[in-house]
Amino acid sequence: MSVSPRAHIYRLVVLLGIGAAGFAAIRNLAIPESWDDENFYRVDSLQELKLQPLRFGGNTACAGSGCHQDQRVAEHREHFTALTRGKHGGLACETCHGPLARHVSGGRRVTPALINRENTLCLGCHAPLVSRPEGFPQFSAENTGHWYFDVEITTPCRDCHDPHEPRQMAAPRQRHVLEEHAGTVAMEPSHTLGEVMQ
Repeated sequence: MSVSPRAHIYRLVVLLGIGAAGFAAIRNLAIPESWDDENFYRVDSLQELKLQPLRFGGNTACAGSGCHQDQRVAEHREHFTALTRGKHGGLACETCHGPLARHVSGGRRVTPALINRENTLCLGCHAPLVSRPEGFPQFSAENTGHWYFDVEITTPCRDCHDPHEPRQMAAPRQRHVLEEHAGTVAMEPSHTLGEVMQ
């Protein structure tokens, strides 16, 4: 009895078929019963997520808080109004101040809603990154205000900017040019903060 010259190909096809059938069987065992093939998530996970303790309360919990004395409630509302009208209008209070659950638990304040006042918090969104959308404000030492006041990337942003109502950033411009003429140095006149930030 002669062996077909294609026997090795037949064996390979059989092995591949067994492997594919084994993979399909294991895959079917691994897929949860509640798997949604259209949206690619496990439907049971929605109920599991609802059972997680709440951490975030949303802006309305902060803005309309009755937890504080009248003066503090007025401050909260003032900051909230400034935030919604400004450049940071799309941010939640908890983006910078942390989850409400860390501040309040069981209707009582457990810790102050303090934030990191160094520049690291702001740079989470405003650090120079080539993939950010065009026109998105990023830190630049060449920015007029930054250049004029020798602001480095390590300088706390809150030294000049109120995060609830950040100023319109000044347009970048060339550094002051020193021109030497016959042994004299001519410089641009000094500027006020208002002129620089226009």
